[in-house]
Amino acid sequence: MEPSEELREVAIRLIEAVQQGDSDAVRARISHLPGLLMWGSDPDEVVVGGDEAGRLWAQQFVEMGGGYPWTDIGEIHAHREGTMGWAAFDLVWQTPTGPRDFRISWVFHLEHGDWRVVHIHASVPVPNEEALGIVVTTHLDDVAEAVRDERPDLSGETSPDGTVTIVFTDIEDSTRLTQALGDRAWLEILRAHNDLVCSQTAEHGGTVVKGAGDGYMLAFSSARRALACSVAIQRGIAETFDDPGSPIKVRIGVHTGEVLKDADDFYGTAVNQAARVASAASGGQIFTSGLVRALVEGDHDLVFRDGPEVEMKGLAGTHRLHELKWA
Repeated sequence: MEPSEELREVAIRLIEAVQQGDSDAVRARISHLPGLLMWGSDPDEVVVGGDEAGRLWAQQFVEMGGGYPWTDIGEIHAHREGTMGWAAFDLVWQTPTGPRDFRISWVFHLEHGDWRVVHIHASVPVPNEEALGIVVTTHLDDVAEAVRDERPDLSGETSPDGTVTIVFTDIEDSTRLTQALGDRAWLEILRAHNDLVCSQTAEHGGTVVKGAGDGYMLAFSSARRALACSVAIQRGIAETFDDPGSPIKVRIGVHTGEVLKDADDFYGTAVNQAARVASAASGGQIFTSGLVRALVEGDHDLVFRDGPEVEMKGLAGTHRLHELKWA
C-alpha cells in the first residue's frame, strides 16, 4: 500500500463538501454498490447502503443549519492499493456544548475512474482506562518515553563497536480488538502474545527492555539476531493466531544506535527513531532503518524492499525505510 496524493485531494474536497452542507457533492462521492457501511459516533448511527447514507447526511445538514461545523482538520493520511484506498484524519467538532475531538476514516473504491466511499467511520477518542477499565499502551512513543526516563543498563546488549540494535513491536488496532473480543478473551490473547515475544527474544540472545500493554522494546547486540527474532515473532504470531476468531497482527520496527558513544543521544534520539520505524509499519510488517539494512548488506537470506519515506524525530528531512520480507 502506497501513499496517495490523489486520494488526499479527494478527501479534501469531500471534507469541504461536508463543511458546506453540499448534499449533492456528498451523495456523488458515495458508492451505490452493495455493502456500503456507515458507522457514526452515536450507538444507533449505523447505516447500510449509499442511498440511506446520503439521505441521512442531507437530513443532518438541515438539522445543523448547514454543513458539519468541522474545524482544525488535522493531517490527512491517504493510501491506496489497486482499486481500494483510505483516508483518515482528526478534527474538532464545534458543538453547542463546546468543541469535541473526533476521528474520521473513509474507505474508497475506484469505480469507473472515480473514487467513491464504501465505508465511513466516525469516533470520539476516549481513554482506554475509562472505556475498557484497563490500561493498554496507546502508542509506541509511550514505551520510548518510559525507556528514556528510566535509562536501563544495556551494556550486556552492546556490540564491540558500541551499538545496540533496538526492536519495537506492538499489536495493530488493539483497542478495537479489545472491544470486539471482550476483556477476558483479549487478556488470554495478550498473554499468549507476550509469552511468544519474550521467548523468541531470549532464544535469539536479546533482552526485553520494556513491555507496556501490547508494546515491547527489545535490545540486541547484533542486527542480524534482531532481524531473525523479528521474523520468528511474525511467524509465531501467524501460526499461533490463525483462528479468525482471534486475529491479531504485529508491527515491528528495527533501528541501530550508538549507546557507548553518547548515551544521552541514544536514549533521546535512537530509541525514539526505532519507535517511529515501528509506527510506520502495518500489522504483519517488519520495517528497518537504512542503517540496519546497511549493516546486514550481503546477507542473501534477508530480502528487503523499499518502504515509505518518513520523518524521524531528531533528524532533519525524510528518511527511507525498508521492509524485511518474512513470509
